[in-house]
Amino acid sequence: MLNLLVNTSPEQKAFLAKVRLAMEQYFGEDQRRIDHALQVTRYAEEILAYIEADPVLTLTSAYLHDIGIPEAERKHGSNAGNWQELEGPPVTRDLLARLGSEPSFVEQVADIVGHHHTSCGVDSPEFRVIWDADALVNFAEVLPEKSKEQIENILQDHMETEAGFRIASRIFIQDTESHRRCLKGHRPAILL
Repeated sequence: MLNLLVNTSPEQKAFLAKVRLAMEQYFGEDQRRIDHALQVTRYAEEILAYIEADPVLTLTSAYLHDIGIPEAERKHGSNAGNWQELEGPPVTRDLLARLGSEPSFVEQVADIVGHHHTSCGVDSPEFRVIWDADALVNFAEVLPEKSKEQIENILQDHMETEAGFRIASRIFIQDTESHRRCLKGHRPAILL
């Protein structure tokens, strides 16, 4: 269950729990996709503590952002971003309709899901949170092999929110530098 840093009502928390369950059921045995969605949602929650955005719209979009992958793979033999963006909105609409969501809310989530691989795909704070949260998870696979300067440039070019940039800097620059110092026999100072 989410440990929200943002204010949501008990009804909103219950709805988000249903969205999470629907996502997990849809992905079924694909634990990798489920774990990715949960990590993106956790980062989105963290970013939401600093960004004025609709938490229910944002977290619903985080749970469902990759929901088009199974259909993209089935129909197109690929999970490339463009196929995810094409196949994700219909699945999103179906899942949220079954949960009794308002049509305008459904369309807002489907719009974010349908553009989540397109830079500046939707001009909203909710989209920017999803963009950064997804990047934080995906960067864990590609940034550790990069130099500090390369990482700084990538983060500067890619991150959309100040909060997302700061989290990424903490994870991929500060933590990496501390780790590299430990590997070289230097112990970083412990802050109390």
